[in-house]
Amino acid sequence: MSEPKKEETKPNWWVLCLACAAVVLDGYDTVALGLSIPAIAKDWGVQPSHFTPALAVTSAGVALGYLAVGRLVAKLGTRNVIFSAVVVFTLGSLLTAWSGSIVELTILRFVTGLGLGAVLPAAVSHATAVNPGRMRQSIAVVVMTGISLGALIAGLAGSGIVGAFGWQWVFIIGAIASAVLLPFLWFGLSGSHVSRMPNDAAEAKHHASVARLFDASVRSRTLLLWAFSFLIFAVFYVFSSWLPTLLTSYGFSTSLAPLGSAALGTGSIIGACVLILGSRRFRMTSVLAGTSAAAIAFLAISAFLGPDKALLLLVFGGVGLGLQAGMIGQAAVAVTLYRQATLTAGVGWAASLGRLGSVVGPIFGGVLIGLGVDTSIIVLSVCVPVVIALVLVLILGRITAAKARIPMSGHLAKSPLTAPPRT
Repeated sequence: MSEPKKEETKPNWWVLCLACAAVVLDGYDTVALGLSIPAIAKDWGVQPSHFTPALAVTSAGVALGYLAVGRLVAKLGTRNVIFSAVVVFTLGSLLTAWSGSIVELTILRFVTGLGLGAVLPAAVSHATAVNPGRMRQSIAVVVMTGISLGALIAGLAGSGIVGAFGWQWVFIIGAIASAVLLPFLWFGLSGSHVSRMPNDAAEAKHHASVARLFDASVRSRTLLLWAFSFLIFAVFYVFSSWLPTLLTSYGFSTSLAPLGSAALGTGSIIGACVLILGSRRFRMTSVLAGTSAAAIAFLAISAFLGPDKALLLLVFGGVGLGLQAGMIGQAAVAVTLYRQATLTAGVGWAASLGRLGSVVGPIFGGVLIGLGVDTSIIVLSVCVPVVIALVLVLILGRITAAKARIPMSGHLAKSPLTAPPRT
């Protein structure tokens, strides 16, 4: 009995670092295509809007990975799922560098997306399972921040890589980094670090079922969380997919355009810090309402800016802060809503609804770009779904506060949607 107690009270920093590293690579590969599109389009002699299917199919593959990960974890355990998923997106990224047509690129990005989708929910579940319960929300935020850090690295390195070696090396370097991490994942997540699963396989599948997300105590909050995720992801992926292309209309060269992804990534990391600090004093839903409002403000400002490159990057960093905070925060909400046995499915399905938005977002942006719509109009149009998301998260917060005031039985009282403010 003493050993499990020790595991519950002492943070496992090694596992946390490995989980974060896997998600960092996930974040890098997720934006790799978006920041490479201007260079690929020039190399292949096609319009950037022709890459819309590849962007959308990547997100579709990620969404399918999210949907499948709950059952996969119930069958294989989080460690094996994380390792296998990294293998899949390592091979997919490497092969992408040798694609020679949009059809080949689209197929390879779909396969890569399957691996990318399975990593994040499994990593969040694994890290929270082997760390103290009181740290669940903060652990989820830290692991999810890996997506932002990966996007930042891709954005900062992308300009130099594309300019010096060509767009292919954006994917090759990502694949090499993933391959180097694989042995650390295999041995570092083994043994006592394997997440504990129910002994009975049928019981494990029962807890991993999506039906558990619609139990009476969490049904309405599950639906609100899903809708919030869909809208925030949709708007973020308009920018993560098309920002380098949009910036070329402001006079950025194809080698400098990836700095837009770096600006989004920088803002995203600041947004994660806001979440961690804000959740110490306020409910997570209140913090997400604030970051959503910030995203709306920065989007409105960016629509009316001139060609000042430094100011544009600064404002789009603010957009990244608001939007990525929402993407990270929805997972922090999910980990406090569901039991550990259902956690991977809960995080995966919420993220999957978000990824459904990330399929719609690039298509919406690609259509507008293909029609020649002015960049300022595109930016203003995506303010609308963020306003709706803000309303949804405010409703989510009110329901949470109301349920927290109602006396609940033992295990339900221990699973609020968000932790009450600390005093």
